[in-house]
Amino acid sequence: MILLILFLFVALAFISLMFLDKQAYVIGGVIGFVGIILSVGLITANMANHFGMETKVTTHKSVMYSATNSKGYGVLLYQPVGTSGKENVYIYRKHEQDQKPTIVKPDLTMTTNRQAIAGNQAYRVTKDTCYVYKNDFWKLMFNIAGNDGELKKRQVTYRLPQNWIALTTQQAKTLQAKITPKTDEEKAALAQQQEALAELAQSDPDQAGIKQVQQIKATLNI
Repeated sequence: MILLILFLFVALAFISLMFLDKQAYVIGGVIGFVGIILSVGLITANMANHFGMETKVTTHKSVMYSATNSKGYGVLLYQPVGTSGKENVYIYRKHEQDQKPTIVKPDLTMTTNRQAIAGNQAYRVTKDTCYVYKNDFWKLMFNIAGNDGELKKRQVTYRLPQNWIALTTQQAKTLQAKITPKTDEEKAALAQQQEALAELAQSDPDQAGIKQVQQIKATLNI
């Protein structure tokens, strides 16, 4: 609508300058040029500063499943990118039956963090802050730009219970080598440990998962 209004003011200014007498030319020209300036100003304000819009926050919470085929505990993999150490690529599965994990890469609108929670289920919580029009009038005026619902920022929180662990991809690669027994004594100790975990898993699977996570942290010194 604002483009139509701008066109009408341009037409008014042109007609006033070209075809009207002096008095009408002055009035029509002034109205036309003022209208052009105001219309261009509103368009610029909308494009640059989202004039006529406000922010709306929506939150989406989804269940996460382990990125690896770990038994009894969950793994959220991540890979730092850049040099600041603040941005990571995260890897997990959206559905338990997924064969390939989901890889989430950061972008300029996204910030991520991890949070410890109670329970036994991991979640990915996405909080989107979007620009929306304040009312139907401003939407009618400017929505030709297609910016209704434009994303301003996205905050992603990975909520991990005690039976989950976050590992870098490098840590995950070295973990298997570190836990593989090299002597008969280590093999016997590992077998005994696995037997104890299997018994615990029968009565308290969550606690068994927590113990496995604790062992991994001790092995990797994290």
